[in-house]
This record gives sequence, C-alpha cells and structure tokens, in this order.
Amino acid sequence: MRKTLQEEVLRMLDRQKKEWDLAARNYEALDHVLVRELLLDDVLVRVQYNPARSVSTTAKVDKDAVKQRPCFLCPDHLPSEQLRLPFGDRYLILCNPYPIFRHHLTIPACEHTPQRIQSRLADMLELSRQLPDFTLFYNGPRCGASAPDHFHFQAVPWGDMPVDQEIETHTKLLLAEKETSLYTFSLGSRNGFVIRSSLIPDAVSMFEKLCTWLPVSIEDEEPMMNLFVHYEKQAWSLLAVVRKKHRPWQYTAAEPDRFLSSPGAADLGGVFVTVRESDFNRADALLINDVYQQVCFSARELELQIAKKIGK
Repeated sequence: MRKTLQEEVLRMLDRQKKEWDLAARNYEALDHVLVRELLLDDVLVRVQYNPARSVSTTAKVDKDAVKQRPCFLCPDHLPSEQLRLPFGDRYLILCNPYPIFRHHLTIPACEHTPQRIQSRLADMLELSRQLPDFTLFYNGPRCGASAPDHFHFQAVPWGDMPVDQEIETHTKLLLAEKETSLYTFSLGSRNGFVIRSSLIPDAVSMFEKLCTWLPVSIEDEEPMMNLFVHYEKQAWSLLAVVRKKHRPWQYTAAEPDRFLSSPGAADLGGVFVTVRESDFNRADALLINDVYQQVCFSARELELQIAKKIGK
C-alpha cells in the first residue's frame, strides 16, 4: 500500500534526525530548551530559550543583504545531507535543521521567487489537506521570514502552538457566504481574521477580498500578515494575524534595552522564541505584550479599517 504524504514526511524527519548531524543535534537540543509559561490576561504564551534559532532571528533581511548572500532555500544551495521530498512539481518538503518544534518542516518553492502568498494560497490549502496532523504557517516578507526572496511555507504539529486551540474560542462572525465564513479574531494584542471554508476556491476568493480591505504600506506588495492553516473534518481554518511593523524598537536598541525579537508566526502563535539567555530571563508578560502591541494592529484599528470597506 502506498504511503500517504504525511507518512512519507514523518519517515523523512525520522531519517534526518538520525542521519544528519546538524539536525540531530538541534532536535535533541529541543529536549533541553528552557520553557516558561506566561499568562497575558487569560491567554497562554510559552517563552522558549532556543539559541539555535539565532540564525533566523538575527538574519539580515534588507534588500542589499539579501542580494549579497546565496539563497539557502534554492535547491542548488541546500546541504547535501538534506533530504528533499517533492510536493507536486512546485515545492520541496524539507526538514528544518533549526527547529522550534518536535517536527518542523520548511516547504520552499522549487524556483527562486519572492515571498508573496496570494497566488500560492491554494497550494498551501491543498498541502494542509495532505498533512492533517500539521499546522501550516506563512511568514510575510517583513513578518518573520528569514528568506524574503524565496517563497516558502513551514509546517509544525497541530496543537504545539496555543493558537491552534484559541482559534476556536476567540472569533466573531463577520460575513457568511455559502460554504465560506469570515470571522474577526481577537487575542488581546494579537488580532486578525479567520476564514473557514470547505472549498479551496471559495477560501481563496474570501482571502483575496480580505487582502483588498487591509492596509498595504509603500514598502510592501501585500498586507503584512502571518497565516496559519489547518484542515480538519473536510474543511479549512485559515487565520491571518495582521501586522503593522516588522520588529519592535528593542531589536536595534542599545544594551541594556536591547531585546532580540523578530516575531514570526510561531511567536504570534504563542511560542515566543528567545535566542539569548538574558532575553529569556527578561521576557515577562509585560514585555511580550509590548512586543505584540508594537507589531500587530489592535482589534479596534482592524475593526475601523474593515468597517470602511464593507460599510458596517
């Protein structure tokens, strides 16, 4: 009997953890990372001290820096030890050697093309259908992506981020159209929208409509956002946390105010990664909430933005 894609993925990850020294070390290190749980009002956030992630957190992602380095997601530049599992003819499924989670996938496009989601959302939804035990996520080019020049998704086990459960309890219906509904999502200082649909074309159409309602800065070609997608019971849930800023002011501050946080989907999903022990020790609920408030729109700001567009 032919294995499902998810079975093949899990088998590949097991091989990489045994046979690729870099991945083996970093996945083993996950068993020993420091984790502290915080409550932001009634919302759980897990702060993780994971120094291996400094590769991503401190990545220089300005246009000049990106042009000057080889693209580490292009097939020709991948490590020889890194196994490649194709998804159709457009993507490769890879073991992420710098994991935040016990299973952590990076899924880059085969071609070198910028990090832009709209023409690829259908692919993301279909891949999530074939990986039902995973949450797929997308970091916008100035929303935590360490390779804004090469399109990629990531996937991690469903349930490993607190937001996987919170998406069920922090939503309010905004629009309903046949097989697809749009909800507002409010998680204190992290806010956005949830699309629920049983049809990929309808989910894509609703997402495209939502994108026309959201602000786009002169630095970007799409609204700043982090996306989370999960498939269950023959339907998709797509969460878009809407952003207004790339990094908090503390990222470039002088010591002792400096705090190395470049929030991506994992951080906004409730697994807040710190790469310095001093930052882990400082990261209390007040500081984490401050970072969230800096990089995300408030619920009120999004409500006013959408109200203008849909006449409510």
